[in-house]
Amino acid sequence: MTTQLTHLVSRFGFAGALLVSAAALPACGGEPVDIEDFEGDVDEAVQATGPTGGNNLPPFAVDSDPLKRSVTNSFGITSSTNPDPLPLCKNGTVTATGCTLKPEWESWMSADGTNRAPMMKGIAKCSVAPSFTISTNDGTQTFPGQWELYPGWKSNRLTGEDKRERMSSCLLSLLNGNNQELALCIVGPGGTPFSDACTDPNLTIREGGFFGNLFATNPTAYVAGPDTADPVDSGRACFATQGNYCCAEGDANCTHRIVLAGAILGSPNQNFANKRCNAPLVDAGSGIWYCPSFFSTREPNRSYTNVFTTFVPPAL
Repeated sequence: MTTQLTHLVSRFGFAGALLVSAAALPACGGEPVDIEDFEGDVDEAVQATGPTGGNNLPPFAVDSDPLKRSVTNSFGITSSTNPDPLPLCKNGTVTATGCTLKPEWESWMSADGTNRAPMMKGIAKCSVAPSFTISTNDGTQTFPGQWELYPGWKSNRLTGEDKRERMSSCLLSLLNGNNQELALCIVGPGGTPFSDACTDPNLTIREGGFFGNLFATNPTAYVAGPDTADPVDSGRACFATQGNYCCAEGDANCTHRIVLAGAILGSPNQNFANKRCNAPLVDAGSGIWYCPSFFSTREPNRSYTNVFTTFVPPAL
């Protein structure tokens, strides 16, 4: 899917092969910022260019594990026997332009507004269209869509681990704390719209890879990149006023959720042991080559295939 969008997000400054420092992580970080939702359907997502919006999902929101299975179970969003999250919209409220947030989701969000309101904004952005807005029951909070990945989630459960992983990858691609405007495109395996080439010809620099499962019993969240130790000057950061929120892949003592894995293809000195793309790159067209499968040394026998690779404009 070639989902693009101009985000208020500081481009990942993937410093050194995959931001060796927890502070410079591709897509991570920052103060609570307005993140617009987006509405999307697999079919609708074909219109890849999204409107200007905020994509700076604070890293501390991910760090709090808001979508962890035990958390969503406690609000009736999932259960011990059903891992598929409830629909986002309250029954009978869906119109062509919006809906009211389902009570279970609103209760979930109210229990920790600091972390879960930004996460709901990200969820909306990764699921519904720009023309669709999800609102709280009293209308005081609104979450507009942007990338139409799973518009069906409005009225149906998000079914299957593949969708939960792809949604996680999309959410992770929104990470950032610098609150700068960024033109961003995400492409990954899974057919249209996931694997479509970026429609904006300026989005040509492969920035990073995002993968994991934020909905799992034990959530995972990984960021890989860049291709070399030469940083992509995007400005993304994995820190906020509260400090750093990302762990180096080999740092077993770090307890934060987001892990900075290796480079996508290897470091500049051809250190392919640092490579985290474990499959041949795929051509989405227009010179956009993306990775269809990532891994982390944290899970050496596990390959993630519901992933996204981000593309950004060349640095000025």
